[in-house]
Amino acid sequence: MISVSGYKWSERKLNNRIIEKISVDNNLSYDLSKLILDRNYSLDEIKELENKFELNNPFFNNKDFLKAKNLLIKIIKKKELVLVYGDYDVDGVCSTAILVNFLNYIKNPNYYLIPNRFNDGYGPNLDLIKKNLKKNTKIVIFVDCGSNSTKIINFLKKNNIEVLIIDHHHIINKLASNLNIINPMKNPKDYMGQNICAAALTFYLINFLNNELKKKINIYDFLFFALLGTICDLMPLRHSNKHISKIALNKFNKIENPGIKQLLNFLSLKRSVSYTDISYSIGPMINSPGRLKDAKLSVELLCSKNLNKIKKIVEEIQILNAKRKKIENFCINLIDLKKYENNGEVIFEENELFHEGILGIIAGKLKDKLNRPAFVITESFNFYKGSIRSTGQFKLNNLLNKLLNFKLIESGGGHNMAAGFVVKKENLIKLKEFINAEYRKSKKRDTFYYDFKKLLPKNDSSIFNDLKKLEPFGYDNQQPLFLFENLKSIKTKIINNRHVNCILKNRENRSFQSIAFDAVNTSIGNYLVNYKKKFSLIGTIDQYFWDGKKKNQIIIKDLLI
Repeated sequence: MISVSGYKWSERKLNNRIIEKISVDNNLSYDLSKLILDRNYSLDEIKELENKFELNNPFFNNKDFLKAKNLLIKIIKKKELVLVYGDYDVDGVCSTAILVNFLNYIKNPNYYLIPNRFNDGYGPNLDLIKKNLKKNTKIVIFVDCGSNSTKIINFLKKNNIEVLIIDHHHIINKLASNLNIINPMKNPKDYMGQNICAAALTFYLINFLNNELKKKINIYDFLFFALLGTICDLMPLRHSNKHISKIALNKFNKIENPGIKQLLNFLSLKRSVSYTDISYSIGPMINSPGRLKDAKLSVELLCSKNLNKIKKIVEEIQILNAKRKKIENFCINLIDLKKYENNGEVIFEENELFHEGILGIIAGKLKDKLNRPAFVITESFNFYKGSIRSTGQFKLNNLLNKLLNFKLIESGGGHNMAAGFVVKKENLIKLKEFINAEYRKSKKRDTFYYDFKKLLPKNDSSIFNDLKKLEPFGYDNQQPLFLFENLKSIKTKIINNRHVNCILKNRENRSFQSIAFDAVNTSIGNYLVNYKKKFSLIGTIDQYFWDGKKKNQIIIKDLLI
């Protein structure tokens, strides 16, 4: 079936006998069993669907964690000065906040540095470190960065300063055998073969330390920081990542951190927080200072105990977030999406008017809208900076290696779903051609799959409980896509000049709320507003809270006429 967006949609074909066996063996519905098979859940993952998750540390035998724990125990026992150096995104901010809050709690001297995106650039900056390095600093802990900072590591070691790296980004350079580093890319088998964000890795390390030192710190504050990093940094939500996310969401009422509580109060989130709240409300707020001003503002929010200071920070972050939204809309409106609807290329947009701090958000929006990798580039001093957001079918680590080897980019780093790079202007055309050639080689690009057909669900449908068991959704644990047939769109409404809201009605006259995000001036939006005949759609089923009441809606992804 070809959609109005020009995509070929097909139902994913699975073995019916295996679905029925999963259903019978585990006392699960047929629908849930089919979704489990499609996502290739392991037996352990299936068992966990019915169980309450309990907090445990999967890395209690991991040699990298044991080495880091022993190093920090020595530092803490001697009350030696610690510098925490973090990245300016949500993962880096939360990793920094975990360490600073823990060190403050145990009264160990510490200070932190967060580079400014515009003045210092990404990752460890030697000039910034030299300028701010305090006398008697015994160790520098790099979080969410540092894996490829050989020059800085050597500088610190020459000055008899220990180095610990807690990171999850692709490792380009050969690591020294004696380097203290926790990074899933070092040896994936030791980390269950999956990427784990720096905040989650930092949480597990502090959990080790907390148990060893027998402190009574509220570990659930740090668990929530790990959740923020996991979801905002697009980690695969399987195994330990899903485990930690599920517990954090269930233990929401255990949070005591005054900054988080004040932020949730400002957002009027006085209920259980969902993964969508983090993706679309909490995460963007914490991210805004690093994108437009200085991420130190977000670290102060998460580390301060002064309520008046916290309230002022939340007000400033709200202003920055509102500004970020305006800039984002301005940049999105500069892009003609129609040129991509019927071609087989990646999204590749270069514009000197794009704001450098918003590139990743624009790329993410475009990737979600057109379901293909997005490369967004703008001018920055003498070079051009780019940000990438990709799909599961087109992984970025190998691509970045090739781009660096062929000298098509000057520098670059990240992970399979998100990355950044620096490129010379004269290489932009070659870069685009090379990326599209690589994209054409990627498999399963031409067909997009939905899970199965579904009727508009009743309010008491079992599908809502089935979906709840699979949450939280994200990379490698995608929200199920359903085909809904023979619908009409009634009572259509435009929201904020961006989204199209409408009531769907089927042949049985059952109605259901729906929304197509960022659909104004797209093929999908135009059909919903103007097309009065029956159509089918591809979409997800969503539950949310509004005015204290649980609401159901379909999020429209594509239309089939």
